[in-house]
Amino acid sequence: MSGRQTLLKVLLMKRHQETHRAFCLEYDKVARSIDRSLIGSSPSREAFGRWLKGHLKTKPLADHCRVLERMFPGHTVAELLAPYDPGNKDSGVPQTRPDPREAATNRREVFQLGATTMALGLTESIWRGPDLLEQVLDAGNVGEARLLYLESEADRLGQQLERVPPTTLLAETLLHLSSVRELLTHRQPMEAQQRLARVGAKFSIIAGEILFNADQFVQARRWYAVATRAAHEAGDRYLSDLALASTALIPTYSGNPSGALAMVTPRLEQVVGANPAIAWMWGFAALAHASLGDRLAFERAIDRCRTTLDRCAPEAVQPGVLSFQPERQVFYEARGWADLGDAEGAGDATTRALAAYDPTATSDPALVRFAHATALVKAREIEEACRIATAALRDPHTLPIVSVVVRAHEFDAVLAASGSTTSDWCEALSELRARGATALPPMSPQT
Repeated sequence: MSGRQTLLKVLLMKRHQETHRAFCLEYDKVARSIDRSLIGSSPSREAFGRWLKGHLKTKPLADHCRVLERMFPGHTVAELLAPYDPGNKDSGVPQTRPDPREAATNRREVFQLGATTMALGLTESIWRGPDLLEQVLDAGNVGEARLLYLESEADRLGQQLERVPPTTLLAETLLHLSSVRELLTHRQPMEAQQRLARVGAKFSIIAGEILFNADQFVQARRWYAVATRAAHEAGDRYLSDLALASTALIPTYSGNPSGALAMVTPRLEQVVGANPAIAWMWGFAALAHASLGDRLAFERAIDRCRTTLDRCAPEAVQPGVLSFQPERQVFYEARGWADLGDAEGAGDATTRALAAYDPTATSDPALVRFAHATALVKAREIEEACRIATAALRDPHTLPIVSVVVRAHEFDAVLAASGSTTSDWCEALSELRARGATALPPMSPQT
């Protein structure tokens, strides 16, 4: 490659970021919006110099490419690192398109614009305006930067969903879904069409998860169904399996183990290969068998859940709702032993699960503790069971999502059947009822 300055250097000079330090500061800022693990991964001073001069023999690392293309929307890495020739109209510096992230303007920022904005009914125009304009610009030929942005946003929301009250992410998720929907109304080139359908499936699964956690099972089922349709359109078997596994949450938390089995068994009977969604389905089958009192079938299914997960490619096992993790498999094991009344098995699985979980990242540790507490009640260890369950509810990282609410009430029902309880537990349960955080936030009809 020629030693002349690259388009990257020209663009950085326009931003006054051509020094290595200035570039690295901007790089980390953009990397944070993609994946926090990329912070600090900026190129060395020597590598950065080669980027500016075009002295490259191979393409930069994949993570560098992701960040570069997010830093300069509308440009590919190949364009950025190509020689810049001001005499060639095709290599000149084009007008940089607005960052697509601006489409995700926070509503609170809109409110700060004052009463005039609200009075004129301009809130939605500010909230969705940039996104709608980009959809027109991308009609029939969506750009790579736009696709990468939507894909990274789906992955980000899928991971963030377990760290914050899920309903707080609903508006953002629906905004991205509206983008995908509008882009799909204009038939795109085949590869772009498939990628849009795939990312639409991801956002639909996330929307379904949010609604499930808000105790809106009917709406959640509809989003999971459209996720399945989008996954089929994209030809993505994994996302189709993930949508099916996600749907199995509904009968599992509706007290319908037979319905959960009927949902996942046909797929499990014809499965070849391994992916996290299949492992998740085996987990649901195990929970259903334990709930029905079939110990042998539970042991077979939970073993298949574990071995399937072990066979998955490491990069497929990711945090968040778009995958299934080993710690969740152990959580399901604890829950199954609890339903079967095996306090020792539940206690052992609980210890292993809690050692694997990041307690700040999800409400699952609370569910693990409820499983253990339920087993202890069946073993007549009432005070210890209530202590564990009370601590689970009062843990500041426990979100009052529907799974937590359901398991808390199931534990309370087991306590009632035992004829014993503690005042601390009764008080904690009343606090949970008062919080009522599963309600959906008010939404604009245009969101």
